[in-house]
Order: sequence, then C-alpha cells, then structure tokens
Amino acid sequence: MEVLSLKSFWEAYQKLSQEEPQEAQRLLRHLLPMALGEVAGRQERSIARRIASARFIEIKTVDTFDFEDSATVRKAKNRYLRLLEANFVAEGMGAVFCGSTGLGKTHLAKALGYKVCQRNQWVLYQPTSQVLNTLCAAQAAKDLEGALRKYVSPSLLILDELGYMTLSPQEANLFFQVVSRRHERRRPIVATTNKSFKEWNQVFSGDATAHAIVDRLTERAEIFYLEGVESFRKRHRQNLKQD
Repeated sequence: MEVLSLKSFWEAYQKLSQEEPQEAQRLLRHLLPMALGEVAGRQERSIARRIASARFIEIKTVDTFDFEDSATVRKAKNRYLRLLEANFVAEGMGAVFCGSTGLGKTHLAKALGYKVCQRNQWVLYQPTSQVLNTLCAAQAAKDLEGALRKYVSPSLLILDELGYMTLSPQEANLFFQVVSRRHERRRPIVATTNKSFKEWNQVFSGDATAHAIVDRLTERAEIFYLEGVESFRKRHRQNLKQD
C-alpha cells in the first residue's frame, strides 16, 4: 500500500490488524491481488509513456537484429548484449556505433534505448540534425537554456547520424554544450556515426572542438565498429525485387 501512496489506508489497516487480526487477514486476501494488479498496471503505463516520449519513430529491438550478417557484427555481439543487459545508464556508460550507412547502427542504438525505457528511465532519440536545428532556433529566440535542458535532462540521449553533415562553428559549439553538460552529470549518450574519429575534425570545424567532443563521448562508452560488404537496406531492396 505504501508503493501506491495510500498512507491513510495503510495506517487504518494496521490499526484494524491490531484490533481485529482475523478480519484484517480476510481483507488482505482480497485486497493484495488487486493492489499488486494496480502496481503492475501503473508500471506498464509508465513504461508506455517512456517509449512514447522517446520519439523513436520506429521501435527497434535486439530480437529483430541479425548479428550473423558480418564478421565485425558477430564479433561485437557478446559485448553489445552485455551492455544491453547491464544497467549502463546508472553506470554512466554510453555507446558509439561507427560504420558506413545501412549496417544496423541505428537499429542497435534504438534497441539500447528501448531497453532503457523498459527499465522505466527517460530516453530521447533524435537525429543530430534535428537537435542542431532546435538549438540554433532557440539561440536565435534567446531561449537556449530551455532547449539545452531538453537534451541534458533525459537519462539517455540517442544522437543518430552524427557526422553526416559538416557543422558550422555555431552548431559545433552548441553540440559541444550538450555533450559537455551531459558528461558533467554522468548522463550517457548513444551516438551513431558514419565517420571515423580521425575524421571528426572535418565535421566539427577544427581539431580542438572535435577532440573535446570525442574525449567526452568516448571516456565512458563502448565503441562498436560495424563493417560489411553492403547495407541491410540494399539487400532488402534486392530481395523485394527478386520476390
């Protein structure tokens, strides 16, 4: 009853159990299953809200990912599954998925986020371009702090498609603020990128900013390098044509 925040009810029940223990036991047999059902229902609704607020667009789970697709993916499987099953958000651990387009980086990142939602923790997924558009607009409207809170507050932030576009100095600075503030608070980031770390100076308008961002993103993160002959999406299109 305390879990349900029924303080007065619980106090009345304790009083009844002292005055009429048999009656209290009879009531408990009826009330306990209903109370447990309410706790389970609240948990289920809360998780559903977490999933909706994460804005996954399309939910991905680890069960639908093919780890046998390539040697590098197979090699990463056990390490990925250990991260998935660990409470990595509480440990302040993030992840970076590196590789060319169509090899499953977004799928694996979303699957991590979905698992965190199942633990009833706050997740936000967004393409990096959308994050930067929001921050630039907020800065122009003199509401940058409010926009930064949106990206700093979640337990886990998933940044998709990092490196697909070269950032202006303004965008690089705003991105650094998100990464730096989350790093200070030990709130992890999961990122996907098609660039190797040595190429990030091309993305972030200089070595200094790139180094500072890489340093913070990778200090407490698992790094996964995905390689393959061709993308999942390309093979899927070919299979559809054959059918």
